[in-house]
Amino acid sequence: MGDIYQAYLSLLRSLGESLEQLSALARKKAAAANADDLMALDEIMKQEQAMTLAFRGMEQTREKLLSELNCGNVPLVRLPEHFPPALQNEAKAAVATLQSQYRDYRKEADGARTVLEQHMREIDGIISDLGGAPAPEEGPGYVPPPPPDTPPSMKTDFRA
Repeated sequence: MGDIYQAYLSLLRSLGESLEQLSALARKKAAAANADDLMALDEIMKQEQAMTLAFRGMEQTREKLLSELNCGNVPLVRLPEHFPPALQNEAKAAVATLQSQYRDYRKEADGARTVLEQHMREIDGIISDLGGAPAPEEGPGYVPPPPPDTPPSMKTDFRA
């Protein structure tokens, strides 16, 4: 039974490490946006997408472990109370560390989002100054032009 508790603590540590990686990616994203390095920004976003898939796997593992611990509806902050007394301090520390890492990630992610939004507003302003309209508020930002009319002599009749 102690193995389940240790597995859950290990999962919390893994989540924390992943949050630290996401925080680093958010800092890199803001730096790439400020440097107008679209290739680096694209690569960072691909790494974030890959980490999202890893988080899905961790979430499935978390749900499985919580059901085995009979703690499915217990909030994270209250979870150490359901651990054996010998592991409660370790669980409290793991939860506190994870919460801190999440706050750090949110701070970095919000900063990166602010930088990206600022650059998008600048791009919209430049497009407006050049006579183009900014992207519509809803729907895709790019609508491809309609295909040119093809002369009848270039059309193929497939009925034959």
